[in-house]
Amino acid sequence: MLIGWLGIITGIIVLIIGVGFGILNIKDGEKRVGTICIVIGILLSISISIGSGYWLYGTESGKRAQKDWISETSGGIERVVTVYDINGQVIQTYEGKFDIETNEQNYILFEDENGERHTIYYTTGTIIVDEK
Repeated sequence: MLIGWLGIITGIIVLIIGVGFGILNIKDGEKRVGTICIVIGILLSISISIGSGYWLYGTESGKRAQKDWISETSGGIERVVTVYDINGQVIQTYEGKFDIETNEQNYILFEDENGERHTIYYTTGTIIVDEK
């Protein structure tokens, strides 16, 4: 999500710079160069902003990035975490609004709504995380 917003902000900055250079050139009597700067600034800013906006809202990776951002900044997403043993029997179920951290050491980490931190290692079992 950050990438999409950075692209949109970059588009705005390019627009400001292009129009600024255009105005400066027009004031110096270079109307043709000024007009070209303004047009290029507008076209580049539109292209950058639309491309970034498309990535942010029109692609699945952009949608996942938005969901990650929402989870990170708002205290998580309503989820159900179910922990299974190696035989498929449910060991524990956690429900609530939380953000989950995971890495390649085979664990997930989250704090539940009561502020209790849970670190679950799943080297021999399975964990399923569903969004409500």
